[in-house]
Amino acid sequence: MILVGQLDSPFVRRVAVSMNIYGLPFERQVISVYADADAVRAVNPLGKVPALILDDGETLFDSQMILDYLDELAGPDRALTAPNGPERRDVLRCCAVSLGLSEKVVGLNFETKQRDPDTIDDGVIARLETQVKSALNWLDARQPNPWLCGSNMTQADITATAAFTHLFNRRGELFPESDYPTLAALRKRAEALPPFQASPFPAD
Repeated sequence: MILVGQLDSPFVRRVAVSMNIYGLPFERQVISVYADADAVRAVNPLGKVPALILDDGETLFDSQMILDYLDELAGPDRALTAPNGPERRDVLRCCAVSLGLSEKVVGLNFETKQRDPDTIDDGVIARLETQVKSALNWLDARQPNPWLCGSNMTQADITATAAFTHLFNRRGELFPESDYPTLAALRKRAEALPPFQASPFPAD
């Protein structure tokens, strides 16, 4: 299998870490949605990452679709998201907030670093910052035992860690890690594990 995208994307990274946990070998096609836009669209018509090219040539788009497939390969006893019931909903709820957090951070980066200064809208930036803080506060209020959804690591922890590491590296000056001790502890614990270290957030 070939995972398309860069590990500075929290969406790509949560897939890579999950594949490491499952022991699924994969190659990487390291292309950027900005610098290699045409190449990305050749894989995904939306020009987004991640994409996963299966061994038979089939291509999966969107990290949630990819992870659903990987959970299917792993089987219900090993799946990082429970197959049904309140446990599944709890994991998906945490993932939804973490993914939304990452989307807002990407939007904030665009508005403040890539938009023409003459077109910057302070109201849009303020709204994005409020959404990021709200998501962080919601996640930080969880009571890990020791993980976000209980005694075992789930996709909730992988996605939250990928999101928070991305945020800390991209906009840590706006959202200090020290303000979110639960997430900081989760991030430290998860990033020390081999599946995370095997697919690290790239150093600048």
